[in-house]
Amino acid sequence: MPFLKINDGCSVASRSPHHGHRGKVIALIETVLIVLCFAAIVGQPAPDVNESHYLTKAKHFWNPSYCPGDIFLASSFSHLAFYVSTGWLTKFVSLSTYAWVGRAVSWTILAIGWRRVCHQLSHVPLGSVLTAVLMIILNLRFHLAGEWVVGGFEAKSIAYGFVLLAMGFMLERRWGWVWPMLGVASMFHILVGGWTTIAVAVCFLFAVGCKPDRSTIDVPALLRHLRQQSIPLTIGLGIALIGVIPPLLTDAGSEMQQLANKIHVVDRISHHLDFASFPVAHISRFTLLVIVWWSIARWLRTVTPQDHRLKPQLNTLATFTATTLVFALLGLVLSGMAEQGGQSAIFAHRFLRFYFFRLSDFSVPASIALLSGHLISRWIAPRGDFPHQVCAAIFIGCVTVAGIALAQEKHAYQRPNADRRLPEFPDDLKRNQDVFKNWKRVCGWIREHTPTDAVFITPVRQQTFKWYAHRTEVCCWKDVPQNPAAAVQWKQRIAQLTLPQKSNDLGIFVYSDEQLRLCAQKYDATHLIALQSEADLLSQPTTLKRIYPEDNQNKTTWVVYEF
Repeated sequence: MPFLKINDGCSVASRSPHHGHRGKVIALIETVLIVLCFAAIVGQPAPDVNESHYLTKAKHFWNPSYCPGDIFLASSFSHLAFYVSTGWLTKFVSLSTYAWVGRAVSWTILAIGWRRVCHQLSHVPLGSVLTAVLMIILNLRFHLAGEWVVGGFEAKSIAYGFVLLAMGFMLERRWGWVWPMLGVASMFHILVGGWTTIAVAVCFLFAVGCKPDRSTIDVPALLRHLRQQSIPLTIGLGIALIGVIPPLLTDAGSEMQQLANKIHVVDRISHHLDFASFPVAHISRFTLLVIVWWSIARWLRTVTPQDHRLKPQLNTLATFTATTLVFALLGLVLSGMAEQGGQSAIFAHRFLRFYFFRLSDFSVPASIALLSGHLISRWIAPRGDFPHQVCAAIFIGCVTVAGIALAQEKHAYQRPNADRRLPEFPDDLKRNQDVFKNWKRVCGWIREHTPTDAVFITPVRQQTFKWYAHRTEVCCWKDVPQNPAAAVQWKQRIAQLTLPQKSNDLGIFVYSDEQLRLCAQKYDATHLIALQSEADLLSQPTTLKRIYPEDNQNKTTWVVYEF
């Protein structure tokens, strides 16, 4: 395919110095080591925090009899490519196995992409492994809006892998490969791929459309390069449309859409979307990270000769990161508009739902890690002086220790990440673990002893009921649907069944037995699961039929009632 060879007249990044069989072996070793580092740091037991959300939906997509009628699982499939291409595994393996297979695949794509990007800026053996660990540390500890890059298996895990592959080709100036890679990223996750495509388009403009002094745009040159890229651009767009079209098919009136926008931006995921909801600590540490990135990038511009072969790559990486920060700045402006209320808020909510802060949470940590790898390669070069080699050794040691400490911290928690919402007793670790074991036990009992079409009113402090019990629930705080009509219904159910549990020690028993039966009738619920401790607080025992534990004298964490 001739278009894949186009470098648009720009200097092509130097290839890795390793060639032939030895180079392939080194590449394989580095890729495997990066994957192992990912597993060591973020490879907690399944389900991860979003796996209970997306993987159950993938299972329902391929098997509608799994949790039939669940308000979230039956809603629109925004990440259709992900469900179609991976969800079929759930017909043959358990959800946990599905998660681990998906993690292995997505982490491998991420590792290949990261190594490719890293080796455009440095060729130190195993340098990509060190920078991968640094990127994870910075991303997990210095994010602004809670965006993670390496973690559980979901659509964006694959999308970020193809983003990194696209960035590698971008730094090589092999633009013919960039657009199809971004198309695949957008196909799996339109927001991750879409924001990256805009940022890369800006890099393309500066790389091929600017005059050498970067003062003005060379329009004829830009048009010529665009014509050269017409085929790969078309291919990328065609692939991306697979991810673009499904979200556009949701049919909702303007008022319904406004309500859904407000639910997402204000009520449910403001911690990702609205700057006003970000903790001060997150803002402070991310600001510090941006200052560090700016300082390193600016310093490298002064010490790197104008004719240095890495100058174009460093400029392109800086342009990419700066563009993502512009996105975040636009999100900040929209967040300010949202605080004004009225039509300004309606306008802001319409756009804030597109995650303006997402890509900067990825780009700033990634850029610092990549620039650090470049510095290390300069410091430990054969011509490097002893003080710089000592600094490199100290830096490598610090990153290694920090990575080990982070891995120990992550694995010290005995529950899967998705089960962190269960009741916790930090001062009583045994009781803390018993709560988790009892939760899995009661969900297993429900799976074995209730009809497959049973519908449950579930506790507020959980998000894994469908994962373990394979039964429909009326609503779950984590599982907000994407399409407007279902999101509004979800909000109504949350207001009636979930919010009262948060504000009262009696939990769901803040309602009388008759009120609970009316709720069950309204939402076609057949069962109720609640905390034993909440039932024990009742002055008069509930008259609902208790079916678990079967012996009323037994005490456990959770009890199940049948309407």
